[in-house]
Amino acid sequence: MYYEKIVDDIQIIFPFERNYECYVVINMQTEAKIIFNRTVKFEDEILVMYTDSFGNLMSNNKNLKVTIGKSEIQFKKYREQITLSNNLTVTILPMKAIQEIANSTFYLDHQRHIMDFVDLVIKDDDNIAPLFFV
Repeated sequence: MYYEKIVDDIQIIFPFERNYECYVVINMQTEAKIIFNRTVKFEDEILVMYTDSFGNLMSNNKNLKVTIGKSEIQFKKYREQITLSNNLTVTILPMKAIQEIANSTFYLDHQRHIMDFVDLVIKDDDNIAPLFFV
């Protein structure tokens, strides 16, 4: 079961058991989306995937495979990037880099930053709560 909260066109989806599963934050105005998956870990990082408002994808999964037609591309390390035929990119980055990029590109200028992706806290009115417990 998941809980959903929408504040200022930012949709936050998280499980009732707040220490497990996937946490998704979607900007309903730009369609940017970030996913934290606590069930998948790489070294000391949980799986993070961020799609910016243009549709570019960033992930910290160094083993990500992308299939395009009959071709398969296997990522092996951070900073690897491919550009798709529609000029969108898929980039492998460390979790911290993705969090920092999301913090600076997720919101439109007029939107309230209710989620801090680096500190993983939700800021709703006067309340500050962790997205999940690390």
